[in-house]
Amino acid sequence: MFSIERAITEITPDTIMMIGNFKIANSTLFGLFILLLLAIFSYFVIRKFKERPGNTQTGTELLYEGMADFIDQITGNRKRTEVILPVIATMFVYFAISNLIGLIPGLTSITIGDAPLFRTPTADFNTTFAVAFASVIILQYIGMKEWGFFGQIGKFFKFKEVYLGFKKSIGDGFMAMIDFAIGLLDIIGEVAKVVSLSLRLFGNMYAGEVLAIIIMGGFAYVVPSVWTGMNILTGVIQAIVFGSLIAAYYMLTINPDKDPV
Repeated sequence: MFSIERAITEITPDTIMMIGNFKIANSTLFGLFILLLLAIFSYFVIRKFKERPGNTQTGTELLYEGMADFIDQITGNRKRTEVILPVIATMFVYFAISNLIGLIPGLTSITIGDAPLFRTPTADFNTTFAVAFASVIILQYIGMKEWGFFGQIGKFFKFKEVYLGFKKSIGDGFMAMIDFAIGLLDIIGEVAKVVSLSLRLFGNMYAGEVLAIIIMGGFAYVVPSVWTGMNILTGVIQAIVFGSLIAAYYMLTINPDKDPV
């Protein structure tokens, strides 16, 4: 039985270069490479879209409409979809490409010294954590625009409700204290969003890389081809799940009685 020897990918990325005191990891380099590809595609392809579309334009428009229709099912409001679509679509495209581009044979095998030059960005927890953290911060900013600064902060620190509760009666005051404690727990819930979003994507992609290496070590051809197909499906699904959760969190943040801002 044919086999291929390959070291298991370490959980931490390798440092490729230093810019001053700032380390550039191979996952960061790969992420920048993907952004460069998207920028080139946007500049040379999208800016040349015409009224009578070609194959590339048709495919791009179908992808856009497909994502818009999918987010419509979450928001139930086309105006809300148009507000959140640029962010969700960007995440989906970037994560989908990040998850899939590493499957190109030989690309992640290029090395500088003993370290691989490229590493799948989503297989690095730093990448998934940064995007998840930024997403939750943006959601808090949207909440402040929707409900006002004190309205959004008041969801977590319910001092006003406690004051009004005790002003009404002792019983209402103690009930307000319970509600105040629940508000503090909601802060933990916001932190949990960052942890769950980042760990879900990172865990799936890193585990996929490790399992692919293990399987390829024992069966060099037939089984890895099947596993590669499964990785392609998983990579797309994880990108959809991440974007869907952000869209769902967005709908939980906004004021349903207010027009999109």
